[in-house]
Amino acid sequence: MKLKYKNRIRLTLVLILVVCIVNVLTGMYEVFISNYNVIANQIIWKGARYNWDENKYRKIDELESLVEIPKDCDVKDIWEVASYYAKDDSECESRLNELEKIYDEQGEKQVIENILVHDLGNDKKTRMEYLIIAGSLTNDLYNGTELLNTVLGYCFDRDFGVLGYKRYIDIGDKLYRKNEKVEEIIKAFEILSKYTVDYMEGIDKIVDEDRRDTDIRYYHNMIQLFQIFSSIGQFDNNLIMAKSHTGDNKKYIIRVVKGDSRDISLYYTMYKAFIKFGNVNVYGRYKNLNMRIYGVMIGSLDDRDVTDHISLKYLSTLTFIRRLHHLESTSDIFELCATYTVVYDTDMHLIEGTAYAVYPTYKILTRHRPVDVNYTKDAIRNFNTNFSKGGYFGEFANEVGYDENNPITEENFGERLVEIFNMRYRCYEVLGEEYDVDINCITLDLSGEEPLTRED
Repeated sequence: MKLKYKNRIRLTLVLILVVCIVNVLTGMYEVFISNYNVIANQIIWKGARYNWDENKYRKIDELESLVEIPKDCDVKDIWEVASYYAKDDSECESRLNELEKIYDEQGEKQVIENILVHDLGNDKKTRMEYLIIAGSLTNDLYNGTELLNTVLGYCFDRDFGVLGYKRYIDIGDKLYRKNEKVEEIIKAFEILSKYTVDYMEGIDKIVDEDRRDTDIRYYHNMIQLFQIFSSIGQFDNNLIMAKSHTGDNKKYIIRVVKGDSRDISLYYTMYKAFIKFGNVNVYGRYKNLNMRIYGVMIGSLDDRDVTDHISLKYLSTLTFIRRLHHLESTSDIFELCATYTVVYDTDMHLIEGTAYAVYPTYKILTRHRPVDVNYTKDAIRNFNTNFSKGGYFGEFANEVGYDENNPITEENFGERLVEIFNMRYRCYEVLGEEYDVDINCITLDLSGEEPLTRED
């Protein structure tokens, strides 16, 4: 055999060996860091986003270009909401009239595409346009995922790297990155969330059961969709154009699937950097991922099929289930609406990341709930009263970590979520195990009861 052929064979074997080593090391690395991925890197509380930073959740943004609308404005009618942006603004009014005409003549999907095909602007008109997208998705989610898949198709661009050249070895797959439209949709959901919370809080009684059901469904859809786009903004990167699916010739960058339950899955394939040197990345194997966003639940969470998707042989799975139990227990006693995201590798069944969305409940949301149940506002007030001086559990405030000079409020609930988790767990240890107290009563109105005293 000629020398040049021997050299080629050696080079080929070396390349194969390097690829195998990188894949093995990548797999070991993923297992090693998976336990750290179970921390909810981001939460949404009452429409505001918080990132995990130095053992605490910190608010990362403020609402911008917010237009005041009446609390009795029907937020489900997104055109009515948009009309307040067009008021006394000729540019917004002209654009709104144009979009309404498209809606009347061609339908909702064409309105969405007409907005997304245009470049972004940083003005009130852009806020109005993307509010229409957010509201349309919220109203449509009950019908399926076609509109949501259409929107996501505009949220990713081909990545050609610096100066127009491909940054990666092109092996036939096309690499994409999310564009600025994702963040714009997230901002729109923040604004819509603010309007929806105000609307739900202002409803005292609705006689019409159908309207109540529609309002509840809208609230849940809005929370779940906000969580979807927030999770996309948080977790995805370097996506590969997916293959077409059975019965569908279209290729997806991210494909949204909604099953028989209210859970929604986003399937995609991603390259992840194994080693980084400044702006230079060395990539390991690509991953087939599922971003699963669970349906909104009130008072408790359902982890019914988490272990069907994530392997129990990894420590990260057990850690995640334990953390999820904290969220579930806290949601139960404070009567919260909650959902959560789990991103996992569908081949290795390892957790890639988690996130929570938590919202208060209001009177309209407690249909079919016990008549003596609290709303979130009542639960927070009762908790503060019960553990303050003279309250039913006031003598045990220090043991559970409560400071009546720093009470829990709806405003600080998000940033103190982990602290609240810990206080609830301490209540279980101190009051539940030592005094046989039903932990659910710590957020009930116990003002007429004789305070519990410490045993000698």
